[in-house]
Amino acid sequence: MQDMQEQHYDLVVIGSGPAGQKGAINAVKMGKRVAVIERDGMVGGASVHSGTIPSKTLRAGILHGEALLYSVGRQANTDLLNLASAGLEADARGRLKVNESFETAVPHIYAAGDVIGFPALAATSREQGRLATAHMFGAPAKQERHLLPYGIYTIPEIAMIGETEEQLTAEKIPYETGIARYEEIAKAGMLGDETGMLKLLFQPKTLQLLGVHAIGQGATDIIHIGQATMAFGGTIEYFRDAVFNYPTLAEAYKIAALNGLNKL
Repeated sequence: MQDMQEQHYDLVVIGSGPAGQKGAINAVKMGKRVAVIERDGMVGGASVHSGTIPSKTLRAGILHGEALLYSVGRQANTDLLNLASAGLEADARGRLKVNESFETAVPHIYAAGDVIGFPALAATSREQGRLATAHMFGAPAKQERHLLPYGIYTIPEIAMIGETEEQLTAEKIPYETGIARYEEIAKAGMLGDETGMLKLLFQPKTLQLLGVHAIGQGATDIIHIGQATMAFGGTIEYFRDAVFNYPTLAEAYKIAALNGLNKL
């Protein structure tokens, strides 16, 4: 134990999911020294770049912290519902399995939101509830899972929709990227923070938009421009040809599209 490195922190965060990242970054913004411990191979990028550290540097060390934030996932409180009497059984985290219509193993009982697990976001949970209700009353409704946006309200914000580079590589789908950095956008300078970027993933031949990733202020807002474009099967030519108000963060789409097209 004497050979192990000792490190002291104001806050130790276990888990680098959205809640852990937000807690860690808010503490850093208040001038606190923070360590993030994550069992997976990757810690959320915002945590790394905002002054917190990945767990791999702690494998041979001793941590001392003034406070601990334990954030390793959500536990549904379905244990309070007496599910057995309804013929249902939850997993170890209290989650229920559902089909694409959000029906549980008992057809007339539906579940939506945090209780069914990932993505466990307020916006997606609300849509799941709407789709479940539509199915109950026989109304036609369909969820396009690839069009669900994800937003993490850290500092800076993180947002994404569609495919990731890792997924496209694993599936052997050709793609190209177009990148716009906030330092290229007048609005970011006016807002006083040029930290951030927008990345477009698109098919090189058809130019179809496959995914959008953003980090920076306003990321959770501007991601919806990519969402709408993907919903209508659009290409990055739309961003090239569109006129965006100046100055706005939305201009990043035009800059990223031109960057991507120049790579072809």
